[in-house]
Amino acid sequence: MSGDGPADVVAARSGGPTTDLAHGRWTLQVHGDEVADVRVDGVLLLRAVRPVVRDADWGTVPVRVVDGSPGGGPSTGSGSGGSGSGSGGSGSGSGGSGSGSGDGGVVLRRSLRFEAAGVDYAGDLTVTLEEDSLVVDFAGEARSAFRRNRVGLVVLHPATDAGAAVRVRHTDGGVEEGRWPEAISPHQPFADVVGFDWTTGGLAARLDLEGDVFETEDQRNWTDASFKTYSTPLALPFPVPLAVGDRVHQRVRLAVAGRASAPAPTSGPDVVRVGDLTGASLPPLGLGAALHPPPAEPLAAPGFDAVLVELTGPEAGWPARLAEAARQAEALDARLDVRLVTDDADAVRRAVRSLAGTPVLRLGAFDATGHVSTAPLWAALRDEAERQGLAAVLVGGTRAHFTELNRRQADLPADAPALTFSLTPQMHATEVPHVVDSLATQRTVVENAVRIAAGRPLHVGPVTLARRFNAVATGPRPDPPTEAARAVDPLLDTALAAAWTLASVAALAVPSVASLSYLETTGPRGLVDDDGRPRPVAAVLTRLAGLRGGSLRAVAVPDGLAVLALDDTGSEGGGGTVVLLANLTTGPRTVTVQRSGGADVAVTLPGWGTAEVRLG
Repeated sequence: MSGDGPADVVAARSGGPTTDLAHGRWTLQVHGDEVADVRVDGVLLLRAVRPVVRDADWGTVPVRVVDGSPGGGPSTGSGSGGSGSGSGGSGSGSGGSGSGSGDGGVVLRRSLRFEAAGVDYAGDLTVTLEEDSLVVDFAGEARSAFRRNRVGLVVLHPATDAGAAVRVRHTDGGVEEGRWPEAISPHQPFADVVGFDWTTGGLAARLDLEGDVFETEDQRNWTDASFKTYSTPLALPFPVPLAVGDRVHQRVRLAVAGRASAPAPTSGPDVVRVGDLTGASLPPLGLGAALHPPPAEPLAAPGFDAVLVELTGPEAGWPARLAEAARQAEALDARLDVRLVTDDADAVRRAVRSLAGTPVLRLGAFDATGHVSTAPLWAALRDEAERQGLAAVLVGGTRAHFTELNRRQADLPADAPALTFSLTPQMHATEVPHVVDSLATQRTVVENAVRIAAGRPLHVGPVTLARRFNAVATGPRPDPPTEAARAVDPLLDTALAAAWTLASVAALAVPSVASLSYLETTGPRGLVDDDGRPRPVAAVLTRLAGLRGGSLRAVAVPDGLAVLALDDTGSEGGGGTVVLLANLTTGPRTVTVQRSGGADVAVTLPGWGTAEVRLG
């Protein structure tokens, strides 16, 4: 159950030219425009600092490194041809970066260009690493006139800080004694921020923010593995028009005192330990309907319980899309999971009436603006389903991110027998490290959603690599085919997508999760491509679909691996415990699978590889 995806696709999404920097006790990496994995004495202090340009629809404008120069001043080093290197604790870079070092520290500079349709923005990023401090400086200038929602530096604090104490400094000089939220905060936990002070691992850290007023949001709402501090406050009007020549200059300074209280942990051998039954079982899996374009031949694969179809856009197009989804469900020997997207309660009633005699497993309705089950839509759905004697499970909640479920809890229908939300790892960033980091946060998100569901079944999906639509757009929404075309991600053709999907199922399969829905049946967003060739992810999802209902076992897993272990007593292979593994790193790994009372099993996984072992 392994596949090698195109390496160039993954490499292109690595975040740009990478430079490892080290000076004294400091280590960090610069990926393109992102200063990442900032550590002192091995202690993680910041997930990342990076400049961003967000357009009028909150789209993240792509950035590329266009030039670099060696560091100057007391930290001058040497470099040539767009790259530089230094000694005395500095790292090296390539592809348009420059770095230098000396007794005063390490300096790296990168010139950046943010470009998209109608957007051209230039910036200079300077990273200065000294004995007791890190400074990230960004100076930017608009090269075209456009409307922006955000321009400037953002700081990503590790999601592992949840529950930890932090002192928040405000613009009036006041200090707030706070904590990073444990439960995912629906709204900004900190506002009017100019800095933070905290201690971790024996280190005292101070973060100063300059150039604007900042605030913080809980990015775990979108499965990002971070809390994000950004400018400008959302209470101010947006979008904001920028003229050619408009500039921004922001600076972040991180200072550290003290010494780590314990040595940084070192990675041990790759050993997976399979433990006791958890009380959860692997939920049934569904697939999205491929509608743009529909397949010539629908996918035929065993084990999937439903085909999820979202009826969006003009109501006149719904019958044809529903018929196509029904054709795909029939080929899979599955039923339909129908999601109506409209602001018109009468359209909901008409759609429910049209479903008479159709094998519908689940049915939901969501407004086209806020993407949640509003009271009028829910009443129309519930009453008409009862009137028609429809046996489908009615689901309420949101067709968008967990964010909307979290923020609109009070607006959700109290009598909804089940809740739902969807998931994508690429709301804010598309680089591979962020896509992979989202996996651990998926477990946090689904556990928070189970809490909100309060005993009701939870149906998670669609789960997609790229976002299906822009839930926060301020402009007109495109038609469904255009939206679908924008949701195509080349990563889906790679082994990374297969490993990521297995890890996602492992993260989301918790008690009270009644179903998971992934991707589409066929086509540019599906298990097989337009020519009918299975993608690497197809083997993973079809295998998991055949294991539904298996009792899950606890696992202890090393970093960079994902594991799903379950008892498969009904398997043709003779039962026992099936262990599915995914390598979430680029290099090969030899993994030993252990279970009390049983023989060890060793398996070698290539980079982004997946494998299956069976324990007796």
